[in-house]
Amino acid sequence: MYKAVFVDIDGTLVDAKKNISEETKLVLKNARDNGIEVVLCSGRCRRSVQDLRKVCSVSRYVISANGAEIYDCETEEVLYQCALESEICQRLWEMAMQKDMLIKLDFGLGRIINQTKRMRYYEMELQEDICTFLNKNAIRQISLSSEHDAQIEEAKKQIAQNPNNAIVNEFFEHHNGKKFHYIHCANKNVSKGNAMAGLCKYLKIDLKNVVAIGDDINDISMIKMAGLGVAMGNSSDEIKEIADKITTTNEENGVARVLENLLEEK
Repeated sequence: MYKAVFVDIDGTLVDAKKNISEETKLVLKNARDNGIEVVLCSGRCRRSVQDLRKVCSVSRYVISANGAEIYDCETEEVLYQCALESEICQRLWEMAMQKDMLIKLDFGLGRIINQTKRMRYYEMELQEDICTFLNKNAIRQISLSSEHDAQIEEAKKQIAQNPNNAIVNEFFEHHNGKKFHYIHCANKNVSKGNAMAGLCKYLKIDLKNVVAIGDDINDISMIKMAGLGVAMGNSSDEIKEIADKITTTNEENGVARVLENLLEEK
């Protein structure tokens, strides 16, 4: 019997417009009411994941920054965090400022960003010297973006200089007709799978009784670890090949289809 479901957000729970359908919200609530722990597990910062949790009425725990933090929303307690060393944070911030690259530093609840024109409500502008900020805040994840692949490759070389760093996600997005290359950097021990396993140990839930649903390379670790690993219909072939099951796409309420099957079994 499955006791917990770990759900990715972008490309999985939300549609292309970043919305959750009313049907999916209802099924999520039914799952929660039937004793299934539903945990949002995302590359987003904590505040963004928390806000989405309120919208879809899921359970109390959230995993953010690709697994760098586990947070209990009811007790407002950080159960786990894995921070980057300040040196790489400062080095990449200064590089981004020099080369006009977009950089975001997740520090728990929110994140700082260097380009205010692309700022979202849960992001903020740096109000002090970067060294001062880093002395006061533990950085869970760095997001870097550029139109120029050469700049991203240079950043990767900087990251690779320390074996404690790792690229935990890499993807492309289009903004205003331009193609941007993104990478997420975190501590080498960070992954959604490790965070899922850690939270399950805390909750005394065996991983064989866990379902993980995702669509991208940063979801591979949790899809492999879970008793039932599910790939979205919009996933790449790489993700589908390692999954135990493939559901419909994020535009076709794929998460709801999985949860409906679990509730029928329950």
